[in-house]
Amino acid sequence: MTMRLTHLRLVQFRNHRHTDLTPAPGVTLFVGENAQGKSSLLEAVQVAATGRSFRARHDAEMIALGEEWARVRAAVERGDRVEEIDVALRREEGGALPRAGREMRVNGVPVRRGELFGHLRCVLAAPDDAEVVTGPPHRRRRMLDLLLAQISPAYYYAAQRYVRVLTQRNRLLRVRGRGIEAWDEQVATLGAALTARRGDYVARLSTLAEAIYAELCRGREVLRVAYLPSLRGEKETAMVTWAREALLRSRSEEAARGVTLVGPHRDDLLLLVDGRDLRAYGSRGQHLTAMLALRLAERRVLLEETGEEPVLLLDDVLLTLDEARQAYLLAGVRQAQALITVTSAAVAGLPAGAAVYRVRAGQVEGERAHLS
Repeated sequence: MTMRLTHLRLVQFRNHRHTDLTPAPGVTLFVGENAQGKSSLLEAVQVAATGRSFRARHDAEMIALGEEWARVRAAVERGDRVEEIDVALRREEGGALPRAGREMRVNGVPVRRGELFGHLRCVLAAPDDAEVVTGPPHRRRRMLDLLLAQISPAYYYAAQRYVRVLTQRNRLLRVRGRGIEAWDEQVATLGAALTARRGDYVARLSTLAEAIYAELCRGREVLRVAYLPSLRGEKETAMVTWAREALLRSRSEEAARGVTLVGPHRDDLLLLVDGRDLRAYGSRGQHLTAMLALRLAERRVLLEETGEEPVLLLDDVLLTLDEARQAYLLAGVRQAQALITVTSAAVAGLPAGAAVYRVRAGQVEGERAHLS
């Protein structure tokens, strides 16, 4: 079953003062120069799906200049029902950094972020994905955690609980407080559960991503994806035992440093191309191709796990591919709904039924099957 975004409304969201659009069931192409508002459309979809932006460090950045609030509304068709998602942002006073409050509703009912997951699932590939490869480990962990949260909100809540436990344990380490053993047990049990889930999904992602990468580079290179967990053990129970022992062994060093040195907050993902660490030796083109393969693998895993095809968001990545790979990519997502931003409509393999919009200064203009 395909999950379809049937309507999207942006009000005072970045440079979109008021935008209403109806994406095509298949491919929708947004064409325009840089800084015109194309990426903001995809950003709004991700905000509706996950409650977070892939671009903004602070929610206030998404509110139009000079305005106090912004809103994103999305209608999602899922089988025989339609769900309405509404995310409102409002500026808040105080603090050195810009701040905004967030209110989220599904079908008119207020929800927390964890309750938002699953109503609209999406996979996004963007130029900043290169920084997932080259950046610090937390960016790669975040990628895994967002995928798992979209599959199971229960994972999101477990991860949030782990963060709270970790924060409290680190506080005790810094003040040399008593009772740290109780927090050790929670780090071990929660950490093992998160590690086991991540490990299972990385195994599935790696198989799919490695095959997709081979297609994208026509077999000239070999991608390998490996999970590097902090906790050891084949089974979750073994991980718990290992974590308990490791926390005891590292107690003195942790007390000296004031941080917890054992747990899934120290995990990483290793990407190799032809046996060489992509982070250290890969080109930007290899970084983007590897991440595109991982994103397409995410789409497959979401479909297999939920039975629903997620919405695919491709932000300025299509024209980084040659015509053959553009056609391969578009052919591979024919069953999905795809929203794609480009600076030129010269796209190889664009389906005949694709909707094409021009985006200029926050205005989405016209809708045609093809551009001349």
